[in-house]
Amino acid sequence: MFSKTKKLLLCFFAGSLLSQSALAESSDEELTPLLKLSPEICITSADERSCDIEVTLEWQTLTNRTICIISDYKDLKKWCGTSPDIHDLTVNISAERDIQFVMIDKDTHETIAGVKLKVTPASPPQVRRRYRNPWSLF
Repeated sequence: MFSKTKKLLLCFFAGSLLSQSALAESSDEELTPLLKLSPEICITSADERSCDIEVTLEWQTLTNRTICIISDYKDLKKWCGTSPDIHDLTVNISAERDIQFVMIDKDTHETIAGVKLKVTPASPPQVRRRYRNPWSLF
């Protein structure tokens, strides 16, 4: 049916097509805008319900866009960068519930990326249970 050379050529073309699709997928992953939050979780103490923490938002964009950060946090309604060279924002937060941050393009108002700060209450210490009865003699 197929000669050896035809089989080799077919394998070569199939391999080159697969490698091109893998390159396209990896370049799509590199082109995805990234918004990072540090730290991502805040644990409240047992006696206080609010979480007081300083968080840092860092981002990378594909093009030189000026971006804005919007949030459902009451003290940070909308923050916009003054130039495309700004790539981070530090905010002091005092919150009792999770906070969502969204990065948008300043000119087009297009949503680019988002992250969430999770506020978790500390669990109360567990009381150790005695395994033997109090009336046991041994």
